[in-house]
Amino acid sequence: MITLLQLSDCHLLKDKEKAGYAGIAPYHSLARVLQNAVSPYIKRSMDDWNVSQPLRDNEHKVIMLVTGDISGDNSLESYRHFTALMDHYLADADIEWYVLAGNHDNNPHFDAVLGERTLKSDKPIVCQRWHIHGLDTRSSSDIYTAAGELKNEDVCALEQALVSAPRNNHLVALHHHVLPSNSWMDKHYLDNASKVVALSEQYSQIKALIHGHVHSPLRQTIGSDSIPSYGSPSTCWQWKMQVEFCVSDEAPGYQVIELCDDGAVNVTVKRVEK
Repeated sequence: MITLLQLSDCHLLKDKEKAGYAGIAPYHSLARVLQNAVSPYIKRSMDDWNVSQPLRDNEHKVIMLVTGDISGDNSLESYRHFTALMDHYLADADIEWYVLAGNHDNNPHFDAVLGERTLKSDKPIVCQRWHIHGLDTRSSSDIYTAAGELKNEDVCALEQALVSAPRNNHLVALHHHVLPSNSWMDKHYLDNASKVVALSEQYSQIKALIHGHVHSPLRQTIGSDSIPSYGSPSTCWQWKMQVEFCVSDEAPGYQVIELCDDGAVNVTVKRVEK
């Protein structure tokens, strides 16, 4: 089994102490979320890990994926804050970590600082019986838009991977939500989303999709085969899924996603007090 820890929409700022919506300072909120998410996987002692470690690696892998909007102000400092927090909280945990870009990461700093950690469509995570794919949904025509874009090259790379590994289970991760949420967030839609819907209908080995962007555990089904799609809470402020803009009073959070060998996907939302 694989445990995938999904964090999203950190919106870190140059100023660590600056607060945004709901009076939440993104830096300190992310620190609390990371501590909560990582604590079950901290190496307690060498006796716990030496002899049994190879067996544990084969049975249970833990991966963290941050699905975009790492920065909130496009600053180089915000990405440096992020990597410092990741290095600090994951130092004593046997957790691999990766990132995706969100619309707020449409800047050169994201690629410069996190390029080697970015999960790309042509290089999925391959672990046990799972392939975990990342799609870059940043707009190629407008770096300032909050809307997203599904690119042809990413769709082609994903399809090629599905064709190449038909007997494996596949999870698709992206920043933007695929289907309308019937909320104000739909004005920040994903262009060409129908292409990933079509893939989910054509390839039954796609078992689930995960995304960020909506700052809410949005639950939907994709395509004629009703493939589950799981939105994630934000590590800072939360949005209400309603027609008019509104901030939710729910606490920051993340998702724990269990990927089972038989293709089953179990998702649990975890909240961390402000």
